[in-house]
Amino acid sequence: MSEPTDLVTPPADVTVAEGTKRGTATTRVPTRVQTAIARRMAEVRATVPTWTASVDVDVQDLADRLPGGAELVDAVAKAVGVALRTHERVNGTWRDGGIETWTQANLALAVDLRGESIVLPTILDAGGQSLEGIAVRRAELQAKAHEGSLRAPDSAGPTFALIDGGAGGPDRFDAIMPPGVGAALAIGAPRRRPWVVGDELRPRLVVTLTLTADHRAIYPSHGGSFLRAVADLLEEPSGILGAA
Repeated sequence: MSEPTDLVTPPADVTVAEGTKRGTATTRVPTRVQTAIARRMAEVRATVPTWTASVDVDVQDLADRLPGGAELVDAVAKAVGVALRTHERVNGTWRDGGIETWTQANLALAVDLRGESIVLPTILDAGGQSLEGIAVRRAELQAKAHEGSLRAPDSAGPTFALIDGGAGGPDRFDAIMPPGVGAALAIGAPRRRPWVVGDELRPRLVVTLTLTADHRAIYPSHGGSFLRAVADLLEEPSGILGAA
């Protein structure tokens, strides 16, 4: 009995070549969205001089005190929003030969759609919202992204980008900034690591945050101070827990 045609004939956008020196080669035609993402990321890499810096952060106390429904990414978003209030240069970009900065911290949150596409809905005024409010909005935007119901206003006005690798992701990675912003923060997977507390070595939950910044607008002195401020807010979380 012959197999059904749909099991042996690849889709129109897939080409399969047998017997190559690398085994079977499968070539897929990218969607328009995938092509646009590839083009924009290549443009950023080719035209924007970036630098990166990382900081390890003890988030054990924060994790123990997170309110129901809130996740680590929400606390990082809140801490970033608060820190951007006093780090104007990091909340800006190089535009038309000048340095443009903004007073409101709007965070573009990268959402991976099953490895097929990435969308960037925006959490508006992250520094002025409560942690609970950020958690609710983040969950709402992620749900809309996976449902395909995001609209233009949901992704409007970003000033900074946040890329969460998730609990199953790498410990540390460098993010590529989306066009239109001057910096992006990558959140590595939280891991239990040995950490010095006082004079003792203890197991603690630690996360690595990596900043990628446009060197034309944001210098290491700006970014380094900003990273330290975010780390301090996460390690002493009273300032972001329950605060608007």
